Amino acid sequence: MAQKSRVRTSGASCLLAAAGLALVILAGACGTSATLGAQSGAASGAPGGGSAASVAAQPGVTPASTPTHKVTPKATKSSRPKPAKTAATVTTVAQTSTAAGALIVYVDVGQGDSEIVKSGSWTGLIDGGPSGSAYAVESALGRLGVKRLDAVVATHMHADHIDGLIDVVYDLRPRRAYVAGPVKSTLAAAFARAGTVVEQVRRGASLRFGALPAKVLSPAGISGDPNSDSVVILLQAGGKRFLFTGDVTGPNEAAVGEQLARGPPLAVLKVAHHGSAYSTTAAFLSQARPRFAVIEVGHNSYGHPSADTIARLRAAGARIYDTLKNGTITLSVSATGTLTWAFSRSSAPVTSGVGSAGSGSASSGSGSASAGGAAAGGASSAGNATVYVTATGECYHRSGCRYLSKSRIAIKLKDAKAQGYRPCSVCDPPQ
Repeated sequence: MAQKSRVRTSGASCLLAAAGLALVILAGACGTSATLGAQSGAASGAPGGGSAASVAAQPGVTPASTPTHKVTPKATKSSRPKPAKTAATVTTVAQTSTAAGALIVYVDVGQGDSEIVKSGSWTGLIDGGPSGSAYAVESALGRLGVKRLDAVVATHMHADHIDGLIDVVYDLRPRRAYVAGPVKSTLAAAFARAGTVVEQVRRGASLRFGALPAKVLSPAGISGDPNSDSVVILLQAGGKRFLFTGDVTGPNEAAVGEQLARGPPLAVLKVAHHGSAYSTTAAFLSQARPRFAVIEVGHNSYGHPSADTIARLRAAGARIYDTLKNGTITLSVSATGTLTWAFSRSSAPVTSGVGSAGSGSASSGSGSASAGGAAAGGASSAGNATVYVTATGECYHRSGCRYLSKSRIAIKLKDAKAQGYRPCSVCDPPQ
């Protein structure tokens, strides 16, 4: 018999039989907001301080028993070689501020995203990387003394962002979760077992990450494109602004840029879609004005990070790091606005993308576009790459995608896009 979960929508309450999953919808347009974790004492905690203190349970959260599901290093450890233990530090001094500080960790999970945000005793996680990433994520959390998460954000339901999150949810039982739309069944089951309150958020919703204010900048609604519908969060710490973008692209990225243009420059931009050529436009960067940019990326055949994207970021004046070159990246933000960077691998900034000649100044249409085309079908450019569609589907696919089992129709990428097909979210074909 299904458990009954309480759902709060715009101040009203109703009961749903929903496999034990509590759901709250937050929409900025309705003036609703959420407060995460205990506020008292958070501002005084040093960023990245020792062991995390216990946070009082939120209303509506069912206390969870100790989970039996455990992650073992042997089962989930990435096959990637261990990074050399040669941490380096770069420090930039900023203006004085009375705001609270934070610790932000961009975890090296290979070709995927995972970021830790810590404010005093409060700890949250944005995405959990691809399958097999739980060991890396939980190790990073363990080094911070975290035994339970206060909140997680699942930016969208693509495997490279949430498959690794499932094991983390079982083990660290987050009190709250923020999502944009429907939750993948395996992740929903993990939330239900952990007693996690799941909240759907929309543009304009105000959150608090411990002592830090955060605002949801996107999406305003659900379009059906998981990348475009990514939850985008603007965080303030040390008097500075930090943006977490998921894989946002297209009109939603443009809408985020318009909101950023009304405030001061970004201190750090988490670059969307692993540095894909089809996000992080020049127009967006002219509005965001980031001083630093971090790309979460691993070895891949997609052409990430694109030489074009790197060139645009450099032209915008951003200093760029990525997890493939720099390893796990740890950023300490003091209450006075000082940024201190540390890296598990190289401390050298990224200056070129895939397919460039090493200068990062490749012109538009070169670099990752040709790399993506070669991966898909050996074509000389992405537009001429061969992709595949089905007789009744709405997406185009790579050659080996499981959705091609019933029909398989070859088509050029530029023709597929012209006819309104969108990229498959499972096989991630060239875009």
